[in-house]
Amino acid sequence: MTNIELQAYRRFFMLKVSEASEYIGNTTVDVWHDWEQGKADIPAKVIEQVKNLKQKRQSKITAIIDDINDRIGSNDIRYFLTFEDFKRVNPTLSVLDWRLHQSIATELYFRGLEKLC
Repeated sequence: MTNIELQAYRRFFMLKVSEASEYIGNTTVDVWHDWEQGKADIPAKVIEQVKNLKQKRQSKITAIIDDINDRIGSNDIRYFLTFEDFKRVNPTLSVLDWRLHQSIATELYFRGLEKLC
């Protein structure tokens, strides 16, 4: 994975650098910036975690689309503006789960498959 790809994935997952560095890289913002700027090699464990997140995201999208195809009625997906709002509904999930949900909701909205609520 290149530094540009790492940055693209972070943005695709709707993560701030501080969130990606903490929840994916388990490192500092400065180290994450070095990876994104190509100043340091991206560790294999980080690349693996990004790929796993991508796979998890795709699996969730597939499941939601399958549900949409079987659903009668409203096609609404909740968009949580804050982590606190997300946490009230999903108390066991993390910031990473929230950002992933937001990324999925946005994609489904732009595909015309769901309405944001």
